[in-house]
Amino acid sequence: MRSMSILLTAALGLTTLAACDKGEAKDASANAGEKAEEKPDAKADAKADAKKEGEEQVAANAEEDPEAGCIHEKKEDESCEHEEAPAAGASTGHFGAEFAVADTQGLSAVLAGTLPTEAVKVSGTVEAVCQKKGCWMVMKDGDMQARVLVKDHAFAIPMDGKGKTAVVEGTLEEKQLDEANVAHLKKDGDDTLEGDGPRKEFFLHATAVELQPNA
Repeated sequence: MRSMSILLTAALGLTTLAACDKGEAKDASANAGEKAEEKPDAKADAKADAKKEGEEQVAANAEEDPEAGCIHEKKEDESCEHEEAPAAGASTGHFGAEFAVADTQGLSAVLAGTLPTEAVKVSGTVEAVCQKKGCWMVMKDGDMQARVLVKDHAFAIPMDGKGKTAVVEGTLEEKQLDEANVAHLKKDGDDTLEGDGPRKEFFLHATAVELQPNA
């Protein structure tokens, strides 16, 4: 009888161990399932984060300074808006202050020598005009040209002035344009620029511009 009892006890022990093993296996299987369920969520979160970062980058690009590369030297709080705009439909006429210099010279003759420090009045043909605000134009005479800037945004140049004869009064200087300046000018409608690299240009800071009808 005692032997029989010992055998029964051993059998019960083995049964209990088998049950425990099955329970542990079941728990391990359940944990594996939970981890498997976590993976799709992690991927979804990663995709959501990537999408958010992309949207934030697009928003940042949209908020990029539209005046980056502007050739006007303006103070931080100074507006680019002109004090005086051309009358509706006006493509010729006098814009800005009255002329103060008596003699008119060809632009090429003035640029051929040492740049004068005093104001000059020069003539040439309009090659291009800013198509955003009329704040500059390219003026050419022979093989020489200068970029005319409206001084202090006092007035605007008619945007359809291309091809017209221009008489401009102002002061001259030579300036270096970087790649950002060139890109900005192209966006403003300057089709006279070749290439994207930096270059030097003559600038004519105009206090008065007169556009004459085509001959």
